[in-house]
Amino acid sequence: MCAMSTNSKSEKPNGAKLLEGKPFPVSKDCAGFKGVGQFKKDPLKFYRNNQLKHGNYVCNPTMFGYEFYTLYHPNAVEHVLQTHQKNYHKPDVFLKPASLLFGNGIFTSEGDFWMKQRRLSQPAFHRDHIGRMAGVIVECVEKMLARWDAKPDGSQIDLQHEMVYLTLSVAGRTLFSTDLTDHATDVGSAVREGFEVLNHRMNNFPFVLPMWLPTRDNRQFKQAKSVLDSVISKIIADRKSSSEQHHDFLGMLMAARDEDTGLGMSDAQLKDEVLTLLVAGHDTVAACLAWTWISLSQNPKIRSQMHDEHKSVLSGRNPQLADTQGLTYTRMIIDESLRLYPPAWGLPRQSFEEDVIDGYLLPKDAFISLNQFTTHRLPEFWDKPEEFHPERFLPENIKNRPRFAYFPFGAGSRVCIGQNLALLEAQLAIATIAQRYEIDLLPGQNIEPDPTFTLIPKGIVTAAIKRRK
Repeated sequence: MCAMSTNSKSEKPNGAKLLEGKPFPVSKDCAGFKGVGQFKKDPLKFYRNNQLKHGNYVCNPTMFGYEFYTLYHPNAVEHVLQTHQKNYHKPDVFLKPASLLFGNGIFTSEGDFWMKQRRLSQPAFHRDHIGRMAGVIVECVEKMLARWDAKPDGSQIDLQHEMVYLTLSVAGRTLFSTDLTDHATDVGSAVREGFEVLNHRMNNFPFVLPMWLPTRDNRQFKQAKSVLDSVISKIIADRKSSSEQHHDFLGMLMAARDEDTGLGMSDAQLKDEVLTLLVAGHDTVAACLAWTWISLSQNPKIRSQMHDEHKSVLSGRNPQLADTQGLTYTRMIIDESLRLYPPAWGLPRQSFEEDVIDGYLLPKDAFISLNQFTTHRLPEFWDKPEEFHPERFLPENIKNRPRFAYFPFGAGSRVCIGQNLALLEAQLAIATIAQRYEIDLLPGQNIEPDPTFTLIPKGIVTAAIKRRK
């Protein structure tokens, strides 16, 4: 229960040491049907208002008899994700729905099994190996731009769809040495349809119908999962039947052996890991790129400054890996885009044991919500937080903020394994595209974030692509 009295000591039997802490402020925002409905309708707005009304540490009792704790302060982020991470795990409200799509991959597994899979996967994401992917990323961008070149100047595009097309192409080539562009529409649609069902099941957990019932949502999910499984199965089958050596991520996963047992991944586990890499490896980067182009279109002075950097560093040629060190402003633009619109916009956790966080007493088995979307907008750490200012990420400004005021890829041992690949892809893609095209939003569009699992622009965002001279 939320601590509502002045008694701030936990009770432990057998003379065990008592933890002491302040009680959490209590919110009634989810105590009735109206509050629960508002939370489900617009969770981003709920979390922002929750913090503004009650502060950085809040206990939220619900009408269903349980409560959840919202922790917004960077100190809490550091405590839960890094310094005391062993006391926290992903809760069933997240794992059970997510595992329907991702199986027991690295995204959804826990404990010793997760640690084993992380250890097997880690070499595939070594910085040197990722660096060798730079040329492949630029090739994929060039392939997309060749399609754009065939269009009349000023043609309109569905921005999110184009970025999914690009990042799925990159994921196929870098992860599996496979061209997946023919599957872009099917895979992109299947991912979003799957996410919609997972989002519904998470928001209504545990009061959800079993998957074996032939409801509309269940049929939609099974069809989406079938599309993804079919693509994954073909990727693995083609690799196993090929005598050609591939030094990509799939090849490294198939060759990986546990240093203690000497065993590799089972076929079922390999399939789960490949699906996790495919979905996470393209969907989040596509969202980052879409939001970046939106922000650049809305901030022409920033876009002009970015062009100046590209002209100075690249002089019209395509970027290479070594150039990324000089594309510092482009990287700051990406960081600012990830601040305002983090693709992974919230992290659920649950405590194994009671704990004290920043002086507040947290009970055992407490459900916790960390929220990048809100923490990245706290006015005490971000001046004019709703505005787009890449200069926030100048070294001198970074030093003046707590480290965990910004955590788009999570933190601790479960930090996103593909972080470096995602940032490299975004930086190379923006530098390649921006030298050839201006991407301008068509006027009159009300662009809002859609928090259905990954944070993407809601609906279709239409943009005109104009060749730069």
